[in-house]
Amino acid sequence: MAKKFGKFLLTTATLGALAAGAYYFFSKKEAGMDDEFDDEDDFDEFDEDLDDDETSGKSEADRKYVDLDLGKAADAAAEKVEEKAESFKEGLEAAKAEATDKIVGAANEAAKAAEGAATKVEEFFDDDDNSLDAM
Repeated sequence: MAKKFGKFLLTTATLGALAAGAYYFFSKKEAGMDDEFDDEDDFDEFDEDLDDDETSGKSEADRKYVDLDLGKAADAAAEKVEEKAESFKEGLEAAKAEATDKIVGAANEAAKAAEGAATKVEEFFDDDDNSLDAM
């Protein structure tokens, strides 16, 4: 029994050491690859891109520019804002009218209910008064 347990323990320790070694190897390999990519990015020279334009024969005078008419853009933006504000005002007025209608309707229903309750109360007390008068 002790021999079997010893073999099991030795096998488990060997497999654990093998798994730990593989994990360590692959993590270091991946870290090394990441470092290689970082090294390439650190030494990029962006001045090379500027040199290509000079060697191609293009100059600043050859460039074409688009004139921006800021007045038209501002007017268009102002019109959009005014349209949105107008539609918001219309929506607000509609919501206000709807809320007012609901409040007035509820008030009318409450007044009718109060009138009905008052007539029932008067009838109740009138019936009591008539029975006492007959005696």
